[in-house]
Amino acid sequence: MDSNPLSDSLPKAGKSEIYALFALPVGVYSCPNFATVKKEIFKWIETQDIRPEHDRLAITHNVSQIGKRNTILEDNASVADFLLKSCKDYNEGAYYYDLDFAISDAYLELASKGALYAPHEHSNCIYSATLLINYQEGHSPLKFRRNVAGSYYPVMQFPNKDYTAFNMTEATVPMKEGDLIIYPSSMTHGYEGNPYDDRVSMTVNFIPDK
Repeated sequence: MDSNPLSDSLPKAGKSEIYALFALPVGVYSCPNFATVKKEIFKWIETQDIRPEHDRLAITHNVSQIGKRNTILEDNASVADFLLKSCKDYNEGAYYYDLDFAISDAYLELASKGALYAPHEHSNCIYSATLLINYQEGHSPLKFRRNVAGSYYPVMQFPNKDYTAFNMTEATVPMKEGDLIIYPSSMTHGYEGNPYDDRVSMTVNFIPDK
């Protein structure tokens, strides 16, 4: 009788796996014919007021709003079409909600040297996006931050030997001028220490349209 009760077909050693659960999607979409789009937007900017006073002063420094909210899309229908198409593509590649979408909010912002945007989220919308209109080498990238607070207690953290997808508390994605970055509105984001003037971007919020 064989003294080994285990079949030879069983694995000799146990296997282990680590799974990444509940990943948050960040999409990057390049605006077609952006050189022409940028010229049209800057032509529009020339007709608008630069507004140092806006409703986000509590979380910004050296950031001004260009024109009134939402008027940029009223005067640039092709940009609105690109935003909505990108939102649809993002939804189908990520959450796959059975929804159509509308734009609830859109505004242009001018970040000067030393500008910062404190980490924040957006309310009363499902997705948010940032279109980089004038974004040169050295301008501050949009950064995303992991929520490390539990429901009742802070999450314990210690020094790391190296960074992994599981222990990073802050990250970004490759981005360039003309890119639209789409993310869940509840995802914490912002930027800091913008070293150069004239960083121009558009912030957009999407809501269900059904």
